[in-house]
Amino acid sequence: METYFSVGSETYAEKAQRLLGRYRYPYRVTKTTGTAGCAYRFRVAAPAEELFSLLTAHGIPYQRL
Repeated sequence: METYFSVGSETYAEKAQRLLGRYRYPYRVTKTTGTAGCAYRFRVAAPAEELFSLLTAHGIPYQRL
C-alpha cells in the first residue's frame, strides 16, 4: 500500500524525510514547481492512517494527494 502527500516548504520536507527515515518507511520524494511555488511530493510505503497521524503528531503540515 502506498500513500501520497505533499508539503509546501523545504524545511518541512526535510523534517518529513528525517521522520520517515527514523521510522524506516521506504519513500520517494519529488520536488515540483508551480505557480504557488515549490512543493515536495512524497510516495510512502505505509498505511495512510498510520502515516498521517505520525506527521500530525510531529507538527508537519501536509496535503493528501
